[in-house]
Amino acid sequence: MSTYDQSHGAGPSTLIHAMQILKVTAHGGYRGASIDDYLTALDFSRPTLYRLLKSLKQQGFLRSSPVRGRYLLGYELLVLGAQAGNGAGLRDLSRPRLLALAQRLGDSFYLFAQDGVNAVCLEVQNGAYPVGSFVRATGGRVPLGVGQASIALLAYLPVEEQQDILSRNAEILLNEYGISIAAVNVEITHLKEHGFARGVEGSLLPEYAGLAIPILDHSGHPLGAMSCSMLKSRMTDTHRKEVLENMHSEVCEMINQAHGLLYLE
Repeated sequence: MSTYDQSHGAGPSTLIHAMQILKVTAHGGYRGASIDDYLTALDFSRPTLYRLLKSLKQQGFLRSSPVRGRYLLGYELLVLGAQAGNGAGLRDLSRPRLLALAQRLGDSFYLFAQDGVNAVCLEVQNGAYPVGSFVRATGGRVPLGVGQASIALLAYLPVEEQQDILSRNAEILLNEYGISIAAVNVEITHLKEHGFARGVEGSLLPEYAGLAIPILDHSGHPLGAMSCSMLKSRMTDTHRKEVLENMHSEVCEMINQAHGLLYLE
């Protein structure tokens, strides 16, 4: 059985094979992947592998590693990834705002968006008091339900979609993070009542606290979430109020700017 199983009844397609190659390469980290790595993980022939490696390299999705015979992810993926994480221009609009918040307030600030049943970090800026996080860098993912940004992303989804996601994530939330669906629903209610998310305190990162607010378009649909993480010792009433006021201000300006860009000729 291969690491990347085929779930489709039809024969494996070239596109699926190419995506599998990229996943194996990514799994290799900074070392990349060797021919043996691909052949061990995947269920297609050596000639097919060589053909796809050549094509992916020509398109910029793979590049040769300094270590002979190994492949790394190509820089073209960075270009595509920047655009994929820039719906409504939010990533570009958020970057200077997150940096300003981090410099002004000292904490760590993030932009998150929904990616299926996960929350993906699109941008992060650290202030003078950087903290640990469920995600280590841009591109990191956590199951929806983990962290304050997840609450902000879930709260304004249609109820059926929201509960379907939580049902699908229930096992991993409880087993890996010590978070129950009931606790997530309590925090969704809190956000609706108070305008900000706190996240659920699970079994990981107990020394940190966080705040998040949803980024909603003019129809109330969640485009993303702005999140702040800090040491619990910094979460005084005064600092909480200051962080929330600053985040609300930046999000309002960002949404208005994004809305204006959508109507530019």
